[in-house]
Order: sequence, then structure tokens, then C-alpha cells
Amino acid sequence: MEIPDSIIDYYLNPGDFYFGGPNIRIRTLLGSCVSIILWNPEAKLGGMCHYILPLQNGNFRDSTLNGKYGEDAISLFLKEIKTKRLDPKSFKARIFGGSNMFLTHEKELLDDKLAGQIGSRNSDFAINELKKLGIKILSKDIGGIQSRKIYFSVWDGEVWVEKK
Repeated sequence: MEIPDSIIDYYLNPGDFYFGGPNIRIRTLLGSCVSIILWNPEAKLGGMCHYILPLQNGNFRDSTLNGKYGEDAISLFLKEIKTKRLDPKSFKARIFGGSNMFLTHEKELLDDKLAGQIGSRNSDFAINELKKLGIKILSKDIGGIQSRKIYFSVWDGEVWVEKK
């Protein structure tokens, strides 16, 4: 598809979410966090989230949707999709991130054993939730110990990944 005349760039920080139309490019930088990209090829609509943890802590739950958490990011996607009167199954997904950034170069965990599992927990959450919703996962680039820069152009659904 042809590149739009006027492109609006959005940068997502951890906890951010964006969903929009065909003249949008979204980018982010990931470590153990995960980005889910959803794209509808017919409507030329799509979005990206950048969540830090899969779930909120039950003891301190916030009733407002917070993009820091995978469960809320999924809800934000579904809210936007519903607003556009589209079927979630008409979207295609890609998943990125979930690196084990809290591992040493020798791949040994630091003091907090759960810290080494954050990336894997984030990735597993995304895969499981998208499968539950019947959204096809086109690709995933998850795990490892490197960071990733992600670029997503909504007009054509293209995604570029730079690993460091």
C-alpha cells in the first residue's frame, strides 16, 4: 500500500496504548514488557499496547483501565474494536518483547527468582488471551535477553523490529 501523505508518529512508553487509523505509525522500546499489535487489514485500523505486567495485584486493584497491565490492555483493545463496530476475530495479532532482562550474561537469575520470569509471564499471557478471543497470531518475537525497538505502520500492517 502507498504511504500516506501525512503520517502521525506515536511513541509508546511503558503502560501506553494507542489505537487508530491508516496514517499512524506507532513505535516503542521493549525489554521484559510486551507489546501486542492488532491490525485489521480491511478497515486499515490497528493499535499497539506496551504493558509491564500481565495482571494487577488483587489487593490494590484499580477500577480504571490501566495500560500497564496486560489484562487492561486487552480490555482497551476490545473497547476500541467495539466502538468501531468490528469483530475482534477480524484482527490479526503480533506479539513482541518478553525478554528476560533480569538475567545475567551467564543466564543465572539474580536474587529475585520471579524477576527472571516477568518476560515469560508477559508473553504467555498475551498468547493465551489472544487465543481465547479467537484472534489469529501472525507472528511473535518473544523471549531472549535482548531489547527490541518495534515500529508498526497502520496503513499497511508492516512491523519492523530492531534487536539490541
